[in-house]
Amino acid sequence: MDVECTLEHNTELISRAVSDLFSFNETQQKRILDHYYFHDASFESPLLVTSSAYNIRHILLLWKALNKIPPTITNLCFNGKTTCVVYLTQHLCPRVFPFVQLDLPVIVTLHFKETDIDSGLFKIRHHKESWTLEGLIQAVPLISFWYEHVVRVMMGKAISSTGEIIHSAVETAHLLSVRNCITTSNCNEVMISEKHRHKQQDYD
Repeated sequence: MDVECTLEHNTELISRAVSDLFSFNETQQKRILDHYYFHDASFESPLLVTSSAYNIRHILLLWKALNKIPPTITNLCFNGKTTCVVYLTQHLCPRVFPFVQLDLPVIVTLHFKETDIDSGLFKIRHHKESWTLEGLIQAVPLISFWYEHVVRVMMGKAISSTGEIIHSAVETAHLLSVRNCITTSNCNEVMISEKHRHKQQDYD
């Protein structure tokens, strides 16, 4: 990627590169890794961490071997220089069970770094894939329905009730504290009054 090119040009270039990277075309994947990644680029996901473009290629090849359908890119955001965020859906469809398909939302963040000082050329230094527990749950239809209509509803009611109980307890504690202060103040006033009365009697 050349920093001197326009943002639109670089965005289009990155978009094509990302499409080739996540395609199941081995030739295109290898070309992207060879030309757009540092040789010692790092890869991170919730399941593993590794480094080198060589290892990243084999992770992508393993994903292809395990899944029948390539991921679908839904959106791409590029800041023009150092960071590109790709929103995609991984279709978990094992080749041995092609009738099973789970769709997992994934966010891929690509961090770029200049190849040399003032070179104006940037390559990918770090490749990070992120997915959430909620996304994983929603990828499984039965668990998703149970999570959405049972677990979250029950948790909402439980937290709401807990909040009401805590609020009532705090309010009660505050009222008791105010009453205690008033009682203490009244007692102090009575004691002072008694002292003045005793002193007055002594003078008399």
